[in-house]
Formats: sequence, C-alpha cells, structure tokens
Amino acid sequence: MSAEVRTPPTPPAMSPALTALFRRMLDEMDGRESVEWDPTETTVDANVYGDPGIHKLEIDRIFRRLPLCLGHADQLREPGSMIARDILGLPLLLVRDRQGEINVLLNVCRHRGARLVVGQEEVCRHASLSCPYHAWTYDLNGALRGVPSAEGFPTLDRASRGLKRLPSTVRHGLIWAVMDPTRTDIDVAGFLGGIDDDLAPLDFGSHKLFRQRACKRATNWKLMMDAFQEVYHIKRLHARTIAPFFLDARTAGEGEGLHTRILVGRDRLPEARNLPPEAWDMRRHATLTHAIFPNSLIIYHPDFTSHMGMFPTSPGEIQFVHTMFTPHEARSEKERAHWERSFEMIDGGVFHAEDLFISEQIQLGVESGANDTFVFGRFEQHLRRFHENVRTMLRE
Repeated sequence: MSAEVRTPPTPPAMSPALTALFRRMLDEMDGRESVEWDPTETTVDANVYGDPGIHKLEIDRIFRRLPLCLGHADQLREPGSMIARDILGLPLLLVRDRQGEINVLLNVCRHRGARLVVGQEEVCRHASLSCPYHAWTYDLNGALRGVPSAEGFPTLDRASRGLKRLPSTVRHGLIWAVMDPTRTDIDVAGFLGGIDDDLAPLDFGSHKLFRQRACKRATNWKLMMDAFQEVYHIKRLHARTIAPFFLDARTAGEGEGLHTRILVGRDRLPEARNLPPEAWDMRRHATLTHAIFPNSLIIYHPDFTSHMGMFPTSPGEIQFVHTMFTPHEARSEKERAHWERSFEMIDGGVFHAEDLFISEQIQLGVESGANDTFVFGRFEQHLRRFHENVRTMLRE
C-alpha cells in the first residue's frame, strides 16, 4: 500500500505590504542590498523600565487613550458568557448579551459600588448580573432592571444608573476597548492603519479559543514588547527550544504608524526562492509578528496563533495574558493532543521559561542601578522606534 500523500494547506493570503516584506526578506537571504540593519547605535535610559513617574504617565497618556486588545471573541461563545478581569486598575466585565453583542462593562454596582462578579479569569454564564450586597440587578448590556424594595428609591432615575461602559468593539475576531468610561468613541481600523489590511484576510473571526493563561510576572511591560521586536536573541535565548526552526537573523520588518510588522525566516525559507509569490507562506516559510502598540503581540505559528497582552500593574509588574487560538476546533484526539503539546511548549517552555524569565532578570538589573542606559545596536532598530513612540506620547 502506498504512503498517504498529504496536500499542504493553502497559504494564508498576505496583504500587499506583507508580500513586499516577504520579498525583502528573500533579497536579504540572497545577499542583496538590505535596509534591515540600521547602522545607528543609540541608548535608552534604564529608568524607563522602573520609574514610577514614567509609569503613571504611560497609564494616563497611553493606556487610557488607545484601543487595547482584551482577547478573542470566541472566549465568550454563548449569550450570558462573561469573564471578570482587572486591567489598569479598572475592574472589567466582558459580557456577551442576549443579542450576541460583546460589551465591556465596569464590574461595579451603581448603588453602593460592590463588585458584581467577585472572581477573576474564569469564564462563567449568567442570565443577568446581580449585586451580592443589595441585589440590584442588571441586564447583560448593563441596563439597570431590578431594585428590591423600590419604594425606598422613589426618585431613582434607572436610565442613568446602568453599569458604566467602556467604548468597545469586535474587529477581526478580537475584542478592543478604550480604558476610559468618559469616552464614547473607538476607531480600531483607523488605529491599526495598514495592520488592519494585514489582518483582514486572516479571518480571525472564525478562529477558536484553545487555551488561555493569565498571571502576574515581575517585569516592566516594555521589556516584553522589546523582546518580540528584535531577532538578535533567537539563536541564543531560545537555543534549547525554537531556535532550530529559524535561520539566524534572516528577517524583514517595518513600522506601520505606531505598530510594527516583522517577518522572521524559518528553516524552510530557502524553498520559497523557487515559488511564485502566491505560494509564499508566512507560517511555513517565516513567522510573522504584529507588535500592536502599546502592549499587544500577535504571533503566527505554523498551525495556531498566539495573542499576548502585557498589562502593567506597577513599574515592575505586568498582568500577562496569553491566548492561543486555532483555525478550527480539534477534529480528533490526535489533533487536540498536538495542540496541547504546542501550548505547553510555546507558553511554558518559551514565553514563560525564556522570554518572561529574561525580562524579569533584566528588571532586577534595572532595580540594581548597574546601568544608567541600555544600548540598542543595528539589529534592534525597531526598539528605537518603539521607545520613540512611547516618548512622543508621554510629551503630548
């Protein structure tokens, strides 16, 4: 009997910008003129990773102004699904209502301020929201619906006592919100700019949540954003895990507004030389990372995708949320076991044991005062642009 012949999956469609970036990476591999390695050498003050005053400005002028990605819509599959999570000092409820819309509400009763859902991180289901203190009850869209012994509040304006909402929307299957309850506007497409064009053909809306892990780690949020915007460390820090799958420093990246798109050549990249552009595969031949300012990373592995959110809780600590999602539900126990192993490897073996570990070690170094500045070399040009974007927003 002949061996089974497996047809490779159709490569995901690439935007014109990604196609041009892929061509640039091939040119770099073949030794043609490269724009990838900027000879400029610069420094950044080490205190940007630990100064409380800088941290406060970052929260006020960056994190409370820009749309932040809070996760994937598939976390909340059914009406009544909700998850409580504290982000930037705000107790949030992400809720899918009866009409199928996802709302981002403040998890705070409008009577006396108690939390409606006490636990965090676990997805639960409720037909409505009821305060454990006096049982004021709210619809899943936040409207106040029930007040026990209502005669005690004869002049209460129920319409003005609904739960506070954050401006939010779902785009590309991802939940976005602005962390300011005084705002009503959110424009994710405008915020993403050309990254929106990259995401459109990837059809994230149909992807399925596989696993999520959320925990606190002792590092500044920018150290993790730094780690995924340069490739200098891959063959060193990740020598025992993912390094064999990648070529050394074969990459192409560029800024897109506040954001960055980066392609890193995988070990199969040489075979793309002889393929037409429509067969170039950003999962098989390369790994694409979207660094979405300020604190999101989307990484496109060969057969699943990671979203990471770095939410600062203090100058030296983050709430780290890693979500793995897949193009479809597992179709067999073998496929499920494969994705379980993949999650354990990438989440535990790489992100936590290597990237977060080294970020925490750097944070300890920052707090020791050993360095007044850190140096960014010619392989780290995206870090320079990222930190300049941060500085620009802090001056505004």
